[in-house]
Amino acid sequence: MRLTLILFLFVIGNVFSLPKVSAQTIFSGTWKGASFTDSLNVQSTVEMEIKIIGGLIEGVLKTQNAENTISVMKIVGQKKYLNFNIRETERFVKKKREIKPELKKYSFKYNIKTGYLEAFRDSLTDFKTVLFKERFEFKPKSKALGANHWIDAFVKDYNNGISAPEKRLEELRDFVFKPIHFDVDQSKIKEEYISELHEIIRIIKSHSDLRVKVVGHTDSDGSDSYNQNLSKRRAQSIIDFFTKNGLRRDRIVIDFKGEKHPTKSNKTTNGKKLNRRVDFSFI
Repeated sequence: MRLTLILFLFVIGNVFSLPKVSAQTIFSGTWKGASFTDSLNVQSTVEMEIKIIGGLIEGVLKTQNAENTISVMKIVGQKKYLNFNIRETERFVKKKREIKPELKKYSFKYNIKTGYLEAFRDSLTDFKTVLFKERFEFKPKSKALGANHWIDAFVKDYNNGISAPEKRLEELRDFVFKPIHFDVDQSKIKEEYISELHEIIRIIKSHSDLRVKVVGHTDSDGSDSYNQNLSKRRAQSIIDFFTKNGLRRDRIVIDFKGEKHPTKSNKTTNGKKLNRRVDFSFI
């Protein structure tokens, strides 16, 4: 009994002594992104490598503008909660020190929902700088940034509300489908489900290899053949909504079961209500 108690206390002690995930772990590393206008015109490509210790930031910021001018800046700053205040301490252009360079300040804020670092430089320019965390080989002394074929897709995704790559995996892992329910003998989508359907579209668009299966169902009222057709119409109404809102048809699979797969008993009014539905799954 005493040995059991000792082992229990040892396990509990180790659980409570586990280190918390620190800002250094979350934010230190390599980031990349772009500066662009509200009309999505890219002004420059940005790469950054930072280290955060005790709320203090140090690192290197590298940009390449539309004229392919490379600027490399040593930066220091401070992180407070989700805010990142950064200033340049030295600036180099094409590996040559500028004469009296104009050292700038940046105020970033981490968007905890989307996983992006977002900033308006000096609050005076008409463009924003957005970065996302990603592992890559940061080369501050090279004559160019890495391949930037990803830029257009990144800016488009950001503008369409798609989260940063690391955040997308978390969203997919935590996402739970809820069935869409219909009125008696109806296939019209109720207004209360619109936001839920938009979220499904957003999740699917966030992953290029992901598709969704849409399965229609009915309660037991009516003939088998009628209910089979009704369940198809319900599934089709969802597919029509998806495609009208930008989801490609080849990313959707349709199925319909009529009254064959009730989720609840058809002997009660509430059971029938829950059986008039469309279910979803990722494939």
